[in-house]
Amino acid sequence: MSEPEAPPNQQRSILVVDDDESTVQMIATFLRRHGYRIITATNPVRGLELLSSETVDLMITDLMMPHVDGITFTQQVHALPQYTQLPVILITAYGNDALTDQGMRKGVALTLSKPIELSKLLDLVGFATH
Repeated sequence: MSEPEAPPNQQRSILVVDDDESTVQMIATFLRRHGYRIITATNPVRGLELLSSETVDLMITDLMMPHVDGITFTQQVHALPQYTQLPVILITAYGNDALTDQGMRKGVALTLSKPIELSKLLDLVGFATH
């Protein structure tokens, strides 16, 4: 007898990094319900530590965080040999075309404005992981 197939998102791992713990928990809970494996960090330093021991398929990060902004953090992640092509969704309350352009030039694949529309987040995650 063959093994039953896992839900389609079961094998997809996502790192969520945001200094606002309630945002991290909201995103994590929502995406777990949709079958994704979620790893969380409330600062970029912890996010980088986790990437040294975890394998992820996508990163979702906030733009405005203490000490390191999301674009700089994305550049740090992309400097890691195993994550040079990691897709990144940048979440921002300060979304504008110039910021989006800057993020795209620095390795951000997609941007999502706050307040977060969960259905739109799910669409972007699906696009970035398939």
